Amino acid sequence: MRKKYIFLLVFCVLFFAYQYGLRTAIPNVLNGELQDYFGANTSQIGFLVSLSCLAYTVMQIPVGLVTDRISIKKIAVSSFFSFSLGLIVFVSSSNFVCASIIQVFLGASSSFALVMVMKIANNYFPQEKIALISGLAVSAGGVGPIICNPLMAHLVTNFSWINVVACFGVLGLLISLIGFFAIKEKDLIDSDVEVISSSIRQDIKAIVFDRRYIGISVFSMATWGACSSFCDAWGVSFMTCVHEISREEAAFAVGFAYTGMIFGGPLSAYLSKIFNSFKKAMLVEAIGVALLLSLVGFVKLSFISLCVSLFAVGVLAMCQFLAFPVALSLGEKRLGATITGVVNTIIMSGCTILIWAFGYVLDWSKGSNLTYGATDYRCGIMASLISVLFAIIVLAFIKLPAYKDVSEKKS
Repeated sequence: MRKKYIFLLVFCVLFFAYQYGLRTAIPNVLNGELQDYFGANTSQIGFLVSLSCLAYTVMQIPVGLVTDRISIKKIAVSSFFSFSLGLIVFVSSSNFVCASIIQVFLGASSSFALVMVMKIANNYFPQEKIALISGLAVSAGGVGPIICNPLMAHLVTNFSWINVVACFGVLGLLISLIGFFAIKEKDLIDSDVEVISSSIRQDIKAIVFDRRYIGISVFSMATWGACSSFCDAWGVSFMTCVHEISREEAAFAVGFAYTGMIFGGPLSAYLSKIFNSFKKAMLVEAIGVALLLSLVGFVKLSFISLCVSLFAVGVLAMCQFLAFPVALSLGEKRLGATITGVVNTIIMSGCTILIWAFGYVLDWSKGSNLTYGATDYRCGIMASLISVLFAIIVLAFIKLPAYKDVSEKKS
């Protein structure tokens, strides 16, 4: 593995962590400041965040098509540069309409991050290393929110939040310029002439109408949607009600799930190698997620046991990431970015719907009561379990290649 390819991968992983961290830290840490600055309420700030997520999801397939047809250096540097510039513009005006437009721009720019990481792993590294490299890359990218949230909170207590966000933007511009000069075009594989001249419609049709791509995408969507809704939406409230701990303790415990996700990517790749099967690794980990969610949801646990269980949930939930190396192994190497884009579109769209659906289950269970009770939250857990069990059933009926067959696959 040549150093120049490793540098390119590190550059894109850094962008993945950078945009992921800032996209979560800014609305979470600066919610009150954003409301005052834009003269908005909580729902309007939520609307801003949703615009970024919507643009990210909608752009996945177009981004994949573009990345397969244009130099990866141009894509990497320009997306890093544009996202960083967007941060500076975002805090330059207090006009809500302008902020909404910039949020769409930020979401579109960030949509290149994961696609580029998977494209580089697929194009420049040995086939037998794709799962491990992409797992390490995704895990490293997941460190972004863990660093950015407390760092942002610390900085804004001592400095103007506008200046802090602008400085993050300037830092991103500087890193993108380093990439522009350090990454050499001549060292990279040129865009495949066959890809450039191929029919976009036929390329997408070949992926969308293959039930294996749909199956692994649905598996990832149903598994990740169940865990994401718990960790991102109502997990803290669930634990304060059901396990009768403080909000601070509950938030601390949920943090263990995110920490577990950092270790989960490489572990999933390792298990695939041990089992000589992506499918077995995904099934075993998904069953583990279902068992652990049942434990957390229906058994009275000590605080330490809760933290350990949620850490394990985070580790095992990363079986959903295996959808990407598996999908890459099923298709032509020239279409790596397009495949990633299609799979991620299905996953992200489905997760958005599932998070809403689980919230609806909670509201349905609450009925006319004023507050959510333990029974309501356990209905949410049951819905999450059903989602994971559905994922397991879907995957059981899909035939996937063995790990060694993927390793021996020719370019």
